[in-house]
Amino acid sequence: MTTEGSNRDFAPRMRVVPSRQVITDRPFAPVSNETPAIHRAFFDDMRPLPARFPTARLREVTLVRAADLDERVDPTGQTRVWYAIESLQVTGSFKVRGALVSIEACIKRAGTASGLRVVAASAGNHGASMAYAASVLGVRATIFVPQGAPAAKCERIMSYGAELRYASSPYYDDAEAAAMEMAEAEGLSFISPYNDLHVIAGNGGSLGYEIARVLGRVPEHVLLPFGGGGLATGVAWSLADAAGETLGQVPRVWGVQSEVSPVMADSLERGAAIERFLPEGPTLAEGLEGGIAADAFARARSSIGGVIVVSEAAIGRAMHYVYCDLGLLVEGSSATALVPLMRSSERFPLALGVRGGDLVVLITGRNVDRATWERAVAPYTAHTARSRD
Repeated sequence: MTTEGSNRDFAPRMRVVPSRQVITDRPFAPVSNETPAIHRAFFDDMRPLPARFPTARLREVTLVRAADLDERVDPTGQTRVWYAIESLQVTGSFKVRGALVSIEACIKRAGTASGLRVVAASAGNHGASMAYAASVLGVRATIFVPQGAPAAKCERIMSYGAELRYASSPYYDDAEAAAMEMAEAEGLSFISPYNDLHVIAGNGGSLGYEIARVLGRVPEHVLLPFGGGGLATGVAWSLADAAGETLGQVPRVWGVQSEVSPVMADSLERGAAIERFLPEGPTLAEGLEGGIAADAFARARSSIGGVIVVSEAAIGRAMHYVYCDLGLLVEGSSATALVPLMRSSERFPLALGVRGGDLVVLITGRNVDRATWERAVAPYTAHTARSRD
């Protein structure tokens, strides 16, 4: 393990925004058109995925102890920190889960995979996962990405045989608008990376289920990257169900997002979804950019404890820490969830109500251009080298 000094320049800035939770006895209450039948289908969708898709080469979530982080989180030593690693999936991220489940649902509705075509928009990982799932399940896929989307992610999309189209701007929201326009014009299924219930069940639902199963108990706390809210919502629903709790009764899940695109934090403070949100500059966490749909906001607000907004510099530091601790190169979106644990601070544990038990940090994806990763971690590599002298 590399120890990274205590220079204040490397300390993460954090903004903690709790949700005003809507406690309800069923997950879909915040969204009026989501019925009890849809509720039941969600929990059917999150059942074990590796056995359900035997040819897809899915891996069950990998849990690894992060004992070096225990004291940073809880000086009393009563809290156990774990990494939940999804960057080892075949497409490089957790999103292959939701892609398989959602395309399977499209095939069931159509009655056949023959001639079926699906459309998606993505900053990269959802697109690569949709392309892969389409190839496994025998359908065609068209993926829209923003201008300047990471080359590593675009190459994955094309390598799986999907059609890749670029939006007219570098913003995710414009890629999504173009994909939805094509789907409507041609009568195709548009599959949202965060606002499709099958995607939510496959991504977050199955992950929460597996974390509890592999750990042998329901963790008290989960930190995860927050973009459109689908991952956070699915994990929160599945863990609440596993624990036999009323949704929102125990805020186990907290999302983390960059200060460049803090859409959920700003939406919580406003009390309404910000559906179009342009980032305030370049970000290492491009997978978390964009607005949040009203339904997705309502679900997440009723399910999670809140969100933590962190600096871009701290995201780079977390990318470096993951490499030092696990030997893994991960993208900025993936490392974001680790940032709140990067220094000893009473503010963070108190905000989450950490009082012992298990705290799980989701490491969600590895699809980063090598040059981007090297630039992100360079300041911390140099700092570590100086600390060793």
